[in-house]
Amino acid sequence: MQRFAKWSVRHPGEYQSIVEVLLSNRSLTPEDISNSPDVLQDPCGMQDMGTLTRRILDAIERNERIVVFGDYDVDGVTSTAVLLDFLDKVGADVMPLLPDRFRDGYGMKPGGVQRALDEKASLIVTADNGIASFDAVDHANASGVDVVVIDHHSPQEKLPEALAIVNPNRLDCTYSFKGLAAVGVAFKVVQALVGECIPQQERRSYLNSLLDLVALGTVADVAPMVSENRVLTRRGLQVLAQTERPGLRALKEASGTRDQPVDTTTIGFFLGPRINSAGRLASADLALNLLRSKSGQEAEIYAEEINDLNQQRQQLQKAGVSQAEMQVEAEGPVDTKIVVVKGDDWHLGVIGLISGRLTESYRRPSVVCTEMRDDDTFTGSARSAGGYNMVEGIFRCADLLTEYGGHAEAAGFTGPTVNFPAFKQRLEEDADARLSNDDLTPCLELDAHLLPHHISLQTIDQLDTLAPFGSGNEPPLFLVPKCQIERMGAVGKGAHLKLSLDVGGQKCDAIWWRQGERVYELSEGDTVDVACALEKNTWNGKTRIQLVLEDLRSSE
Repeated sequence: MQRFAKWSVRHPGEYQSIVEVLLSNRSLTPEDISNSPDVLQDPCGMQDMGTLTRRILDAIERNERIVVFGDYDVDGVTSTAVLLDFLDKVGADVMPLLPDRFRDGYGMKPGGVQRALDEKASLIVTADNGIASFDAVDHANASGVDVVVIDHHSPQEKLPEALAIVNPNRLDCTYSFKGLAAVGVAFKVVQALVGECIPQQERRSYLNSLLDLVALGTVADVAPMVSENRVLTRRGLQVLAQTERPGLRALKEASGTRDQPVDTTTIGFFLGPRINSAGRLASADLALNLLRSKSGQEAEIYAEEINDLNQQRQQLQKAGVSQAEMQVEAEGPVDTKIVVVKGDDWHLGVIGLISGRLTESYRRPSVVCTEMRDDDTFTGSARSAGGYNMVEGIFRCADLLTEYGGHAEAAGFTGPTVNFPAFKQRLEEDADARLSNDDLTPCLELDAHLLPHHISLQTIDQLDTLAPFGSGNEPPLFLVPKCQIERMGAVGKGAHLKLSLDVGGQKCDAIWWRQGERVYELSEGDTVDVACALEKNTWNGKTRIQLVLEDLRSSE
């Protein structure tokens, strides 16, 4: 019944303020969760910002063809959309190019540069890529085309020889906040540019109008939800709730969230996956076109197509997870600190999702590879757990790969199929050397105990003052002891478990996502402890408290 072997309550005692408990548990200060725009730093504090903005301004003034080379995930698409929005507004000669996941793989390659050259570009601006595009930048330089890089991915020791590289994670960049998503970096670039191109009285409102896109990319990329990201996302969610963009309005309609409150869950579970599905299964251009739609009719066409792709993505993901789990189980007990699997034809667009599910199931880092391209190469996606730095682990296998990059939590790569056995062995040895059994022991971190009188709409309102939640400011989780199950049943075609609980005489609804099969392990009348979040559930005009379960165990 119990999913996590260990529950740890960070603040097991009594408390006066739940907000103070949460800040202490996360080692955050009130400044870290400030809503003041004073948190936003001067964009010119980023290394190379002056060089980058001067080159873009020169291109605008000279009417040079600018190509914005983006990426196919939500962060890449929204970064591209932010830059295009500004460049269109100031009358630049600009066009986007997005890589094809299947033909091009991640990032800008020499072939992508050639596409820009064919479009008569004299300046290439990357968005959410470029920090590792050595060959592509060399090709552009040799062809007399300038490249300026806007990225946030971890750099290698050497940087490409681009004209300018704006990335807060550069080792020589003194910009103190390192957690911006690429769309956040793109926004900072626009913030640095508006002073030269847009009348002063319009600048503030224009920058605010971009924040729906910034929130979308920041949340979908799981960027740390503190400091600048928090301020940009909090305001961006407000803009998104009232967005005038036909594409986002159509997407909210297609995802069933048009009349729902807009929060990070809306993006993370409804809007983001749909935008990602375009690049996963077809072309990211569909998602970019949706975001840039000028009419409701045009937007509805794109939103419907993207919604259909998302349904296909769900089916491919479900099949891939099942096959990957069968492969893991066929190899016997999992005694390595990392799971590495490879399929012949798992779809490139879902291997990252399969990896995420394996990491969740086996409580350890996972790597999922596929030979779908059928060109004697394998392509993989990796997700971390237990504190293992995924991209550094991949870097240590670099001699076996042809392409690689990513973050501490997630990475991607490609290599010759003949190297896969050696890659698998080295990565397993690397993880075994750096992770202990304690690192991988499933432990659910809970913030505090909740007594019946704490379970109230007032408490939820207090928690909402800390929103938006995300990495670094995780959603609060609580231990609610001695709950009696009054009713229960599987809902959503058996996928989820719905319960009615008696908590010290208070009746509470509860939902446990993706745990519908647990209905056979429990009985009405059982007394259980639940680990849960609190949320408001509004139905037919009535708002009630709902416990969203993360785990459940028999009460002692």
